[in-house]
Formats: sequence, C-alpha cells, structure tokens
Amino acid sequence: MRTIKHPLSGAFYDLTVNGTIEVTKDARRGLFTEHGVWLEGEIRQADPHLCLWIAGKQLPNRFQQAAEALRERAPGTARNDPKPNDPSQRLEPTTRKANR
Repeated sequence: MRTIKHPLSGAFYDLTVNGTIEVTKDARRGLFTEHGVWLEGEIRQADPHLCLWIAGKQLPNRFQQAAEALRERAPGTARNDPKPNDPSQRLEPTTRKANR
C-alpha cells in the first residue's frame, strides 16, 4: 500500500492491508500498531511519528488541490466561461491616440 523510507535509519515502513505497520531493514522485520507499539518480529522499535504519519488519514497535498482546482475551472466547463477558440470572445487590438 503506502511505503516510506525512514530518513535516518533507512528502514522501510509499509502500511499493511489490516492497518498495521511493517518495518523492514536488512532482511529483518517487525510489525507495529499505528502508534508504534511492537506486535511481533525481530525489529522491536519503530519511529512512532512515522507510524502515525503513514497510518493516518491521507489528505490531499497542495499540488493535488491545485490540480483539482484547475480541472474544475477548465475553460468551457463553467456556465459563464467562454468556450475555447470562441471568436466572439477574442479581444481586438486597440490603437492609442497620441496626445499632442
């Protein structure tokens, strides 16, 4: 499912299907709760903050939010938006009169 490599220890934190965290490093593994409490395995310590982070609710990041907003506001999708390449919506060039 979701996997994060711990930046200091290099261990991999994997969210399992049943919601527990599997920590693996150098062919050893350990199973932990979302709060970092050891359940089973050779690895008996895990970063509780990283466990909470990987097991917690996934919120959209700012890039996902921006992409969603762009999809919602694509030209021609809203009622009052002009259609793409609509000749009636083109701006005509204006000429400026010189003040003399």
